[in-house]
Amino acid sequence: MIDNPVPIGKMTFREMRELSYAGFSVFNDEAIIPAIQGRVPINVKNTNNPAADGTLIVPEDELEVKSPVTGITASNRFAALYLHRYLLNKEAGFTRKILNILYKYNVSYEHMPSGIDDLTIIFDNSQLDEQTIKQMCADIRDTVQPDAMEWIDDYAIIMVVGEGMRARIGTIDNIIKPLADNNIAVHMINQGASRISIMIGVREHDADAAIQEIYSNFFLTNSEVLV
Repeated sequence: MIDNPVPIGKMTFREMRELSYAGFSVFNDEAIIPAIQGRVPINVKNTNNPAADGTLIVPEDELEVKSPVTGITASNRFAALYLHRYLLNKEAGFTRKILNILYKYNVSYEHMPSGIDDLTIIFDNSQLDEQTIKQMCADIRDTVQPDAMEWIDDYAIIMVVGEGMRARIGTIDNIIKPLADNNIAVHMINQGASRISIMIGVREHDADAAIQEIYSNFFLTNSEVLV
């Protein structure tokens, strides 16, 4: 996907956690709890090149921030259900009705971004099968009677992560602009409460190109976004 990517010399535990959501899988989550609680740095080495420095994972206060973005990762394991209904925001219990249906089918959701008349529910595709999707969607349609409903099974999540985002104004613009310039549609965007991660939802066939454009803008072509 990226030829000769810039090595990550140092990152924080929470940067690692944010990146792991969309594919940066290095550790078992539970296995590193003692290291996080004890503030013990972890050095991740390349088994094919053990002499290299590797990546040091440290507590937040031990990182000297040099750029807004530390890493970018993506996963295609997601699906989404889009619902539109006029005055959706004024109906008490609308979301609860949907959650009750998900509970009925033992399905958890990953995210639920919403607007005034729109709601998107993002799922981990690995927990779903065609029969469950068909029955669950039928129940949701019958229960909440949306004006429009669409199942999207080729959904990808891109995570752009960096401790430096908190002090940098305009990071979202530097992520979205290269996508717009290359006609890559963004279907969802969400910034975490910690302000160190931005989540982008795109169609699966756009994911690789999106990562390449974002990566290029932050690490290869635009020196202004690095300071």
